[in-house]
Amino acid sequence: MFLQFIRHQNRSWIKLSAILLVWLGLSIFLLMHYGLDFSSALIDSILFSLLVIFGFMLLDNIFKFYTPTKGNKVLLVVFPLILSLLILYSGDFLIKWVVPSNFKNITFLNEAFVLRGFIILLIFLSYSLLLNLQGKLQEQVEAEEREVKMQKMANEAELHQLRQQLQPHFLFNSLNSISSLVKVKPEKAREMVLQLSDFLRGTIQKEADRWIQVEDEIQFLNLFIDIEKVRFGHRLQVNFDIEAGIEQLKLPQLMVQPLLENAIKHSLYGLTGDVAINVQFKKMKKSLEIIIENPFDPKAGQTKGAGFGLEAVRRRLFLIFGRYDLLKTTALSQQFKVELLIPQIS
Repeated sequence: MFLQFIRHQNRSWIKLSAILLVWLGLSIFLLMHYGLDFSSALIDSILFSLLVIFGFMLLDNIFKFYTPTKGNKVLLVVFPLILSLLILYSGDFLIKWVVPSNFKNITFLNEAFVLRGFIILLIFLSYSLLLNLQGKLQEQVEAEEREVKMQKMANEAELHQLRQQLQPHFLFNSLNSISSLVKVKPEKAREMVLQLSDFLRGTIQKEADRWIQVEDEIQFLNLFIDIEKVRFGHRLQVNFDIEAGIEQLKLPQLMVQPLLENAIKHSLYGLTGDVAINVQFKKMKKSLEIIIENPFDPKAGQTKGAGFGLEAVRRRLFLIFGRYDLLKTTALSQQFKVELLIPQIS
């Protein structure tokens, strides 16, 4: 990195030196064209070029720390005008009084005084306008960067809030089930408490890791299913179909659990008898696709709170990927299907 910086600086100096040489060459040629001898043209070109460079540096420092407001735009003309007069008279003084013996055409200085001043003023005016435009663009870029950072912080805060909502949502349902089991099946209630503890411990430990591998998510889902089986017994059957070689693909934590919880609610609260829910994990191009299918009774209506998980997941997907097309639901006859697509971020 340091060597690259040094090489970049060297290239910059080479370019700057080349520009200065071309400028001096053209200036000398122009002055000789209007009657100056080579030595006089060389002195004139070097002296005024150094003064102009000094003026550039001075303007650069002025507008680096001060950007004229709408009511002070006149300063874009005042500063270059003052600086042009200063350099014009300074250059004229230095040539006439400091090196008069080497400068053989004082008459040319007097005749070119006004024209030279006008040219220097145009150069400084153009440079000050360029610096002002650069400052405005820099301010605009910085404002956009601040806006992006603020939006990112807002999205992260909303994502955190959604995640914190999902855990209590599942926790309250589990606690209600534990409460109903305490008197009739205390051993089952105790078993459910232990499983719930394992589940929450795993999610809390992964708090700092927003993305987890498929195999980790499936472990959480199995813990969740074990808890639900304590509630519903043999009625609940969840079948996993996991494509080989995708265990290392990643997805945001707790993205599938609320969808599976919805599937269980749709199925078990609306139907009698055993219920089989199918969960499929597979790779689709550069994305991870998760499909959840469950039976449901269209006439039974939606269970209370069953839409929260879908909306929360849809909102999380938008905040992470900026897309609304990653979650699709389909209801055909007595089969409900959820398709979730997770683009893989490399």
